Amino acid sequence: MPPQLIPAGNPGPLTGAGNNTWLIDGARPVLVDAGVGQAAHIDAVVAALGGRALAAVLVTHGHGDHSSGVPALRARWPGLEVCAARPHGEGARVLADGDQVPSGDGALSTIATPGHASDHLCFWDALSGDLFAGDMLVAGGTVMVPPRSRDGSLRDYLSSLERMAALNPGRVLPGHGPVIDRPLALIAAYLTHRREREAQVRACLEDGVTDPAAIVSRVYPALAPGLRGAARLTVEAHLEKLKDDAGR
Repeated sequence: MPPQLIPAGNPGPLTGAGNNTWLIDGARPVLVDAGVGQAAHIDAVVAALGGRALAAVLVTHGHGDHSSGVPALRARWPGLEVCAARPHGEGARVLADGDQVPSGDGALSTIATPGHASDHLCFWDALSGDLFAGDMLVAGGTVMVPPRSRDGSLRDYLSSLERMAALNPGRVLPGHGPVIDRPLALIAAYLTHRREREAQVRACLEDGVTDPAAIVSRVYPALAPGLRGAARLTVEAHLEKLKDDAGR
């Protein structure tokens, strides 16, 4: 039975049409990502299960749009197991890289993919070739990667992309946007894009433009005001990587 998309119902400037959650049905029904606790989302999971209990939710990372729905899911299913890289309340399962999680009629492998967040996990179905990738990839756009002061790391993110590519996934089921049917091509495009962005930031520094806000204005001249904060964090992550590279 293929994974079923159940939208979380939280559209916004940074979430697009809203978060995806993925129901893996079978002997042990599992939901990948928790949404934000919208009643309509919980009702949709209930309807999809047809009266059966949800056994577990796998949280890709702790950002609120992926994890804040945990209390609402637990309220509906008190025996729910919450699996994530960091604990989410009593009885949660803390996952490490390589852990196996029974899901549906099979199992998913835990893949540590820090960068967008230090606790970011992907979940890999080796039999189907599906990779549940949270916020690592999104079709038609890029992912915001903050600096270490905001729990991110561009260097880690690029390494995580390369690790994902090494899995050779058939498709990626992301936390936002449509299914990605050619993930290797998108990962390659992401790596190229980050190299080009790094070159732009380096050119700013060579021209004496060092303030992150000024770099944002130069590198992202047509950016919508609501996205400037995310762009600044991305610039700060690039500056941090350049500094790290210079020290190696």
